[in-house]
Amino acid sequence: MKVLSILLVVVVLMAVGCKTQKIAPKPEPVKSESVKSESEKPESVAKSYSNSSGSSSVKSKEERITAAKGEASDLGSKRFYIILGSFGVFENAQRFKKQLAAEDFSPGILVNESGLYRVCVNSFNDESAARSKVSELRQQFPKYADLWLLVRK
Repeated sequence: MKVLSILLVVVVLMAVGCKTQKIAPKPEPVKSESVKSESEKPESVAKSYSNSSGSSSVKSKEERITAAKGEASDLGSKRFYIILGSFGVFENAQRFKKQLAAEDFSPGILVNESGLYRVCVNSFNDESAARSKVSELRQQFPKYADLWLLVRK
């Protein structure tokens, strides 16, 4: 009987001593996640150009895009777009669009073939006009210095 009691105590201690690990909670979507253009699609071409001041380069990427649901149908009709944010979740892109609208931008949401939502603030048919606007925005809004130029295929 004494052996059974000791064995029972040992089994209980072993069971109590082996705690299970807690599972980490599922992370919430990030408000302004930026997606690096080099990691999206291997066939996409990323180019660097010098802006008019020559102090920094403007990254650009060529993609097939369309206007996201709820956007003006002519949004995807120009050739060059200034992109301030890229999102995998449409609701995050909408939230960022509202934030930019509060800062007096006229943002729109584009979607590429991979399903990424691009928040743009200007569109142009002329490349030099687009590049000069990039320089202007970088000077006026240093927090958006990582903006880039999307070229429609």
